Amino acid sequence: MNAHASALSCRHEGRCGGCSSLRRSPGEQLATKQRALASLLGDLLPADVPIGITPPNATPIHTRTKLSWPVRHHGKRGLEIGMFARGTHELVPIRECWLGDPALTQLQARAADVLRSHGLTGYSEATERGLVRAFHARFVSGSGELVLGLTTGSGAFPQARAVAADLLAAADGLTDRDGRPLHAIGVVRSALDGPSNALLGQRQETLAGRDHVIDEVDGLRIRVSFESFYQSHRDAADLLFRPALEMLGPVDASDRVVDGYGGVGTFGLRLARSGAGVVELVESSASATRDAAHNAHINGLLGVQIHDAPFGRARLEPHAQAVVVDPPRKGLGEDGVAQVLHLQAPRVLYVSCGPKALARDLVPLLAADYRLAAVQIADLFPYTDHFETLCLLHRVAGGAKAGA
Repeated sequence: MNAHASALSCRHEGRCGGCSSLRRSPGEQLATKQRALASLLGDLLPADVPIGITPPNATPIHTRTKLSWPVRHHGKRGLEIGMFARGTHELVPIRECWLGDPALTQLQARAADVLRSHGLTGYSEATERGLVRAFHARFVSGSGELVLGLTTGSGAFPQARAVAADLLAAADGLTDRDGRPLHAIGVVRSALDGPSNALLGQRQETLAGRDHVIDEVDGLRIRVSFESFYQSHRDAADLLFRPALEMLGPVDASDRVVDGYGGVGTFGLRLARSGAGVVELVESSASATRDAAHNAHINGLLGVQIHDAPFGRARLEPHAQAVVVDPPRKGLGEDGVAQVLHLQAPRVLYVSCGPKALARDLVPLLAADYRLAAVQIADLFPYTDHFETLCLLHRVAGGAKAGA
């Protein structure tokens, strides 16, 4: 099979819930997403503002550098790692995948063998029994560092250290899609209290090595802990971050920029490196705020200030020069919209992974003080229905409602 053919085939097609557009070429997928966004935005999109697209660097296969897959009891083999069939909690063991890096597909199969060899049981939602509920693996392309994780129940796990050692050994010799070696540096246990099909637990314990990877990208060193969110498309710098900051426009030492939903600092660090005098990074995840503070320090970016709070509730002064918001799929909500209006920034860059929520949030922003100046799709989720949208908003001069 030609990996770069316009349409792909997969043995799991029609069952696995991962892909929805495997038979469409990358160009057809982008055109479909462009039409879907235009339909959702409707009259909110000015006639003179086209929806641009950031084209991928190459055929967008094997782009994901992270997996978080459920572990279940499955047929004669017992414990299996895989993905749920679309619209169900029926596990589909995965043997090939066009979305994830081939190293991750290999690793999850090896990990299942390790877990079986220790006699571990996969979780059953029907009986609410079974120790292991999910398997995680994340690597970063800049350094090749790889961290592994197991989500389990909160009960006894006496063989945890031995399992961790064998998981690290199972990752030995892996290379990414471009043949670069990966280096497994740690294993983390995430413990869940009570019956749940959640993929992450309430408490984390490092079983071996360390609980974070360090990426090297755009001249920055970025620590990403096991619990912290990080874009998992290997070309996110080219597809998302650089186009987003180009859209926002230049910043300088006189500018105060607010980075809402700032995570580990993927936007905020770049803004500070680009010359912003002050970057106020707002994030509610304790893990991510620790990473962001560490990342600002190790990169010598003294102008980065961390607010450990939800964006909509953070105590921020008005009159920022620019705002970047990158909320989860549910969008800004009323509190987030109110915070954007309170900040009264001439420029707002809204980075959205939920186009329906984006359209909802734009209504009050455009009804108040802003106009839509640019829109662009960054397709970080090829062969699926999902995509990222970049929206640049300009504040109308003399807007009277901001901060009211």
